[in-house]
Amino acid sequence: MVKQNCGLSRISIVLVQPKLDENVGAVARAMKNFSLSKLILVASQCDHLTERSRRRSCAADDVLEQALCVDDLAEALKDFPMVVGATARQGKYCLPLYSPAEISVKTTELGSQVPVALVFGREDFGLDRASRRQCHYLSSIPVNPAFSSLNLSQAVLLYCYELFRQHGSRIPSLPARNYANHNELEGMYAHTRKTLQSTNFFDVENPDHLMEYIRRLFGRVQMSKREVNIIRGIMHLIDKLKKKTESL
Repeated sequence: MVKQNCGLSRISIVLVQPKLDENVGAVARAMKNFSLSKLILVASQCDHLTERSRRRSCAADDVLEQALCVDDLAEALKDFPMVVGATARQGKYCLPLYSPAEISVKTTELGSQVPVALVFGREDFGLDRASRRQCHYLSSIPVNPAFSSLNLSQAVLLYCYELFRQHGSRIPSLPARNYANHNELEGMYAHTRKTLQSTNFFDVENPDHLMEYIRRLFGRVQMSKREVNIIRGIMHLIDKLKKKTESL
């Protein structure tokens, strides 16, 4: 049995543009199987409160009824210091990829009170590049490469199981640091991009190429508010020196 204060209550499952109401219902069922209750629907393309969705939830109506519905992923993630994107893609911009078990361990490293978002893409497409850019970690489920397609609720269930197993263990949670939230990180990325672009650091043809790597690097560090302020302070200094040089 999972101990009372296991940290699962701080973990949210985020579905981006879900298409089928029965899939949302099945996700709610998977969540409740493993003691997760916070569901966020982003730009949903279906009504998650239909009778069909409720039947598929198998009495997880409370998860469906309490689901938060928002129009934009950035709005959904604004208060989360840790955002994990689940993806089947294996390209260079998706590396490194962590397994569900590895991600569940990383959530315990944050302490018991830090909000975590686990983001899943649309059933027929998964997470697009713009959505993946907003994730600090990317994770993938090891499957048979000859038949890698998973139903949305199946993927959610595997992550929920690993989270439940990890947070039900006797590993003590570490004290929470003052982690930067999503909005603060996005502000840092925007400032870094603008400053480095002004110094011609980026390839003019494709400035986002290196930014993908910078996002992956800082995302893995799990930055505190102070660390974000240090990076922005460095960018401010570069901006100031560049402006001074140009005025000479």
